[in-house]
Amino acid sequence: MRIIVTLLTWFFGIMALVAVFSDLTDGRSGIIDVGGLWFEMAPSSLQISEAIISRYIDPCGLFISLDCAPFLWHPVISFFLLLPAAPFFIVMTALVIVLRKMRNHRGNKAKPRKSANKAANTQINE
Repeated sequence: MRIIVTLLTWFFGIMALVAVFSDLTDGRSGIIDVGGLWFEMAPSSLQISEAIISRYIDPCGLFISLDCAPFLWHPVISFFLLLPAAPFFIVMTALVIVLRKMRNHRGNKAKPRKSANKAANTQINE
C-alpha cells in the first residue's frame, strides 16, 4: 500500500509541475484543464478510457435491463476533466500527502514502540 501511495504522490506532483509549466509556456490566454492536459499527453488513451468506462464499467451501459442513460462518464468524470489542471493536481498531491501523514500518525499510536518493549522485556528477564 505504501508503494501505491508513494507512486500516486509522485504522479500528482509531476502532473502539477507539467500543468504549471504548460500554463506558463502556452501562448494562449487561460489555463489548461485536466482533460486538455490529458489530451495533449495521450489523446488516444482519453478516447479509449471514455469508451471502456461507458460500455463496461458504467452500470447503465453494462445492464440493458436497467433502462437508464449512462451517467458515469459525462456528469461525473467530465466534471473532473473540466477542472483547471494545475490547482487540481496541487490539491491532489497535498491531499495524498496529508492522508499518508494521518495514516502514519494513526498507525504509530496503535503500535507500541520497540524500544519500550525491549526495556520492559529486559526488566522482566532480570
